[in-house]
Amino acid sequence: MRILVQRVTEASVNVDGRQVAAIGPGIMALVGFGQEDGPDFHNRPAFRGMAQKLAGLRIFPGQGELANKFHTSLEEFGGQLLLVPQFTLYADCRKGRRPSFTDAGNPAWAEPMFEHFVKIVDESCSVSVSSGIFGADMAVRLCNWGPVTIWLDSLSLFGS
Repeated sequence: MRILVQRVTEASVNVDGRQVAAIGPGIMALVGFGQEDGPDFHNRPAFRGMAQKLAGLRIFPGQGELANKFHTSLEEFGGQLLLVPQFTLYADCRKGRRPSFTDAGNPAWAEPMFEHFVKIVDESCSVSVSSGIFGADMAVRLCNWGPVTIWLDSLSLFGS
């Protein structure tokens, strides 16, 4: 599982010209599942670990002396979270100029996995959680704050 975390002042997702999700200050996270995850990944500790890591990242400013530091989590900051499914996080560009996506998870199990991840994150933190639509052609807009962009990989963090 891979997550590209971006601290934003605002973000939104449109599908077919209609807004399906929007947030104010918070995190927009692109979420992808790979073949190494497999259809049973939601049963492994790394699945919940990634949800907890995302919700607990201290990438927001604190008060006073800590105003310009990474001090508070999304929940402490009172921000919002937008999760966007993105299989292209598993692009392989080693050969030629056209990316291969054979390492991306099979949509048959990756879609319910994404929906379950949204549910787990929503249940594990008290912030507003929105999501894009799996498999849709989405127009994603965001305004990076910082910019702050952080890469989370379940293999690197949890070994699975």
